[in-house]
Amino acid sequence: MIGIVKWTEASPALRTPGVLDTIFFEASGTKSFASDEARSAFRERWLGRYLSDYPQWVYLALSSDGGVAGYLLGCLDDPAHTTLFSDIGYFNSISALTRRYPAHLHVNLAPEFRGRALGRQLVEAFMGDAARAGCPGVHVVTATGMRNVAFYERNGFLERGRFEANGRVLLFLGRDLSVGEAQ
Repeated sequence: MIGIVKWTEASPALRTPGVLDTIFFEASGTKSFASDEARSAFRERWLGRYLSDYPQWVYLALSSDGGVAGYLLGCLDDPAHTTLFSDIGYFNSISALTRRYPAHLHVNLAPEFRGRALGRQLVEAFMGDAARAGCPGVHVVTATGMRNVAFYERNGFLERGRFEANGRVLLFLGRDLSVGEAQ
């Protein structure tokens, strides 16, 4: 492995947004779309806006051949109080939780690179930078029964709440970043 590099410091060839698309769509729980427009909107919601609006909080895991093995997208802005995320309706109902854990992230790895500690390295790179920026905590939202729940728990995230959205039970997992706070 070459390691973890910030998107803003990666070579121009790696900063082409399409480089992440294959990993993004493979890792997504949504595999079919009603139209090309729906597919494009889904990509923008969960990938594109981070690349355009928060490039300083995007991290790449590079493989030994210099390709992208995976990535982490995140931001420190509380999504319940940031208009950029107003299209995700459930944030209003969990704003008390997001106030304590305002930063959020998404991690995706190509299948052949899972189980090699790359996800942990991506999370720790983001967490270190978020803590240095003064962020009190980070959250992820996922559904019960998803394979990523165990990954996030192994990386220090604890269940802080459950709620229902679109007929699914979602988990709010949070990790404290404040010095002296209990995990």
